[in-house]
Amino acid sequence: MDNRNSSAIIVGGALLAVLIAAGQDALQTTRQEWKLKSSDSPGMVHFTVERWKPGSHWSTSTDVPFANFRGLSRDTIEHGGPAKFEYVQDAGRLVCQGDFSWSRGSGTFRFEPDPQFAGQLKALGYDAPDDEQLFSMLLSGVSLEFARGARDAGLQASTKQLIELRIHGVSLDYIRDARQAGYANLIAQDYIDLKIHGVSTGFLRDLKSNGYNLHPRDIVELRIHGVTSEFIGDLKAAGYDLSSSQIVELSIHGVNSAYLRDLKTYGLQPHASDLVQLKIHGVTTNYLKGLKDAGYSGLFASEITDLTIHGVSIAFIQEAKDLGYSFTPQQLIDIRIHGVDGAYLRRLRDSGLKNLTAAQIEKLRIHGVD
Repeated sequence: MDNRNSSAIIVGGALLAVLIAAGQDALQTTRQEWKLKSSDSPGMVHFTVERWKPGSHWSTSTDVPFANFRGLSRDTIEHGGPAKFEYVQDAGRLVCQGDFSWSRGSGTFRFEPDPQFAGQLKALGYDAPDDEQLFSMLLSGVSLEFARGARDAGLQASTKQLIELRIHGVSLDYIRDARQAGYANLIAQDYIDLKIHGVSTGFLRDLKSNGYNLHPRDIVELRIHGVTSEFIGDLKAAGYDLSSSQIVELSIHGVNSAYLRDLKTYGLQPHASDLVQLKIHGVTTNYLKGLKDAGYSGLFASEITDLTIHGVSIAFIQEAKDLGYSFTPQQLIDIRIHGVDGAYLRRLRDSGLKNLTAAQIEKLRIHGVD
């Protein structure tokens, strides 16, 4: 082989090795980027922060007060150009630089923790946060005011839980309102769970006002299954005093406020367990009203569902009654099973066969008398 070619291969191999090593080094570096645009909310801007580190990726995108920025003007956002500014919170600041055009900006940042913040947190009784926690606190809005307010509310929260509380939108107002609603003994994880599942303090108040004193996990279960304050109130108004598990079962099977109101309108109040069976078998409030109007108001839920299962319509019940028959629910089922309808009953009457019992009608139908 030519020595020059050999040297070229060696040099090329060495260059490739350098490029690979440089690429590997680049993968180990931290990327920190920001984006910003106008918000529809007065006094706010939409701020996105992303940070890539080996093995992790942090991203947050939310509306934040424009007042939290130092060195950034509305004119720069609207008319464009290079920008260097700071996003400032108690935990530290993001020193940002980049460019704006068309009312949007992007660039890079570096994080500078506040040197006093960790000591101030410790003075409030919290563990000193590390740099990662400080970065999270800055972006999630964990301020000294929030840390102090959580402590004063009796929360034995850790530094990590302070971050989780704010990430999930738990504010001091939410904590205060929950306590005023009668939930004074909640722990930090309770607040986190309630907020994750969309439990408002209004819902907590409504539960208390309707006589419910539930564990947070039961409240979460109610919200998971779509139970509303309106439904809780309508249950009470309809005379139902149920456990949270019974309420959940009703909701799972489609018993809602409209169904309860219709029942009340018709003067009907089935047992809670009967409500579930009625809904499972498609018994509507109109069907219940029809039974009541036809003189069948005192039936058990099992009798009503049997009538529905076997296709005994309100029209058939009413027609039989108009023809002078007074069948029991089971008799109605039996004759319908054998194909007796209103037209058949009318033909029997018109042929002179009157005052027949259900058993006689059934026998005639079985033997083909038409």
